[in-house]
Amino acid sequence: MFKKYLIPFFVVIPLSFYLYIDHTFWLRWLKRPADSEVLTSWQWYSPIEVIENRELIPLSITKTDNRTISDDTLESAVEYAKSFNSLALLISRNESLELEYYKEGYNRNTIIDSQSMHKGILGIATVIALDKNLIPSIDTRASDYIPEWKGDKRQEITIGNLLYMTSGLKQIEYNNSPFSPGQRLFFGENIFSLVEKIEYAFEPGSSFDFNHINSQALHSVLTKSSGKRYSEFLRENLWKPLSGSFAQVRLDRKDGDARVFCCIQTKAMDWIRIGSMLANKGKLDGVQVISEKWIKIMLRGSSTNPNFAMHIWRGSPFSGGRLLSKPSGRIIPVSSPYLKEDVFFIEGRGGQRLYFIPSERLSIYRSGEINFAWDDAYFINLILNGIDNQ
Repeated sequence: MFKKYLIPFFVVIPLSFYLYIDHTFWLRWLKRPADSEVLTSWQWYSPIEVIENRELIPLSITKTDNRTISDDTLESAVEYAKSFNSLALLISRNESLELEYYKEGYNRNTIIDSQSMHKGILGIATVIALDKNLIPSIDTRASDYIPEWKGDKRQEITIGNLLYMTSGLKQIEYNNSPFSPGQRLFFGENIFSLVEKIEYAFEPGSSFDFNHINSQALHSVLTKSSGKRYSEFLRENLWKPLSGSFAQVRLDRKDGDARVFCCIQTKAMDWIRIGSMLANKGKLDGVQVISEKWIKIMLRGSSTNPNFAMHIWRGSPFSGGRLLSKPSGRIIPVSSPYLKEDVFFIEGRGGQRLYFIPSERLSIYRSGEINFAWDDAYFINLILNGIDNQ
């Protein structure tokens, strides 16, 4: 009789204790939405921290007779977006909307998850900190803000290495199992513990390797250099200057760290304001959010990957593919060269995009169903072909 209950005792009790001490992770992991719902289902996650919440101020709308992009082109853009079950498609030129499309049931006030587009916001915020001399330079060592990295090879990692994804830090193993360390990056409570303990895999600055941990490490850099919470820094230095309406971030725990490698939630109009600012040399509505000097620096590619700037992708040069990781050899196919050499974009999983083309003062925001077949070059060239510059 004793043996009958012995095994359950030694299995159930430790398992129950493990689930109890890690209950927040399990609650989040079990409640996470499917890909089909992930863009507009954000209430399942807690806690969140609001960056800004005020009345939406739309960009001005270009009158039909004054549009610089042909009606046929705009119609084709919408049809392509619809074919990928898009939720929103906004196109602005010269800081004025030429197209504003929402799928039925969605509108200007719909809050949409960004997926990895958050990395672009993080990159912009870090550049603002550099522009304001809160961070001395891109050559400043990250260990000045993450002292746990001192004493080994990680102390050589610079802010530039983190921005350009050339830190040499090891990838966190990720798969669909809840016991995968990568799942803790998305759903765990103490995200900084992953940052401080991460090992290095190769010489800093020697190779490009797109890695979530580079982005999360920048959270420590930004908050410690500014002396502000991440949400406070974004509110004061990005959302307020841009007259943004709404944004919120996920925290790992109450009053904890923001998850900055993924999943900021905001509205389509906030994104198109950001894109219009970037397409106009860092200025929107007369407010210089980022200096022209730092806009130029931010958009330069690196020697290890000319298609990647400071957490922002570059359309040129064309090679038939975008390098995602040199160590693993992962490359994302690119169907054709872009018609303009200054195509830039902030990328989120499965076709979430903010494009901007400074030479055309053009910005485009698209959000929709997770689908990796979305063709950036085809879509952007379609629009570029329809511009009338006369």
